[in-house]
Amino acid sequence: MTGQRLGAGVCTAVVVLAGPLPAALAHGDDRPSGPRVVAEGLDNPRQLNWDQDGDLVVAEAGRGGTECAETRCMGSTGAVTLIEDPHRDTPTVSTAVEGLLSVAGPDGTFAEGAAGADATDVEGQYIIAGYDPERFDLAVPTARGAAMLVAGTEENGEEYLIPYADLQAAEEELNPDGAQVDSNPYAVLYVDEDDDVSPDGYALVADAGANTVWKVEPDFSTATEEALPEYEVTAWATWPTSVLPDGTDDPAGPAEFVPTSLTADQHGNVYVGGLGSIRPGEASVVQFSADGTELDRWDGFTAITGVAVDHEHLYVSQLFGPTPPMPPGETPAEEAPPTPGKVPGQVVVLHRHQEDAARYAIDVPLPAGLASGRHGEVYAAVNSVATAEGIAEGPMNPFGTVGGGAVWELDFSDAYRLEDAG
Repeated sequence: MTGQRLGAGVCTAVVVLAGPLPAALAHGDDRPSGPRVVAEGLDNPRQLNWDQDGDLVVAEAGRGGTECAETRCMGSTGAVTLIEDPHRDTPTVSTAVEGLLSVAGPDGTFAEGAAGADATDVEGQYIIAGYDPERFDLAVPTARGAAMLVAGTEENGEEYLIPYADLQAAEEELNPDGAQVDSNPYAVLYVDEDDDVSPDGYALVADAGANTVWKVEPDFSTATEEALPEYEVTAWATWPTSVLPDGTDDPAGPAEFVPTSLTADQHGNVYVGGLGSIRPGEASVVQFSADGTELDRWDGFTAITGVAVDHEHLYVSQLFGPTPPMPPGETPAEEAPPTPGKVPGQVVVLHRHQEDAARYAIDVPLPAGLASGRHGEVYAAVNSVATAEGIAEGPMNPFGTVGGGAVWELDFSDAYRLEDAG
């Protein structure tokens, strides 16, 4: 992941909740308490979304490949996975798109690639936040050929995968945050403007490298049988970046927002989660109207990699929450080192219509994308920087063994209250 910096800080204090949770957060059925595994065997699972049929769309950033340069290895191992009926005890899991560019460590962990995916209003069509394999340069970390891709199946059964919107070019031309030119698309959201018209609508793409949410707006009048419609890319929302004279990020400056997460509510409002330079308590969620006007904001999170909403609640993934890890051998004076064998990560929930609402959390290992279901379910991508086999204990892994990439249905019945949240 890029566009993010690590800083020392004080971890959020927590206490065990003495009273019961709000009823809307309890498990509510006769299943055993605790999370339920919905799908496993996933490689670096990231964003979650829903398609038109109510299937859960999972972006898998993949596990890299065999073409390596120093510590980065590239391959076509990214995918978009579908989970049919995820609320059932035995959901059906299938691959909708495969062969997406993936770059990872030699062990396949901490992959970059197809980190975001969503379905459009065209049956069987998906938009993907990823890279154009024809433009990716393994030797240059910022030369990713960042793009929003479109994948699907023609009426004759022929599959297509097209690097559609050139986000790298948009960053080079516009550079909205005024810092170094870098594009790392991390999440995507399809906005359907009219349920009765297809195709229509546009896409929002959270670009962690550009510190911007792009709007990709197609002109469907230009579409032909041989080509997708022309499009325009504009900066829908952007956040300032402190820069040094050479144009690079200033590590001593304020934490950067670094958008990583997108979701929308039933009124069309959009929620953007930011990584906050992986500094404890410096990450935020911002609510926007459909036209990009800021409506509300929740601060005080740590390393946000997923957001979801239902009628009452906001759910937030803290990838390394409550305390991010330091590089091997470094321990900030103000905080304790990671607990051996304790994989970090939390999903936090709060009532989004209440001012200064109390925050509750459950421990979820290295969570990323979140999705709320129609019947109160909440799903999370877990072990989101691991391959299907997980991460073995070793000198570069201070947490001990990490499980394989998976999707869980969460259970908040044992959530604990976070005190002094921002």
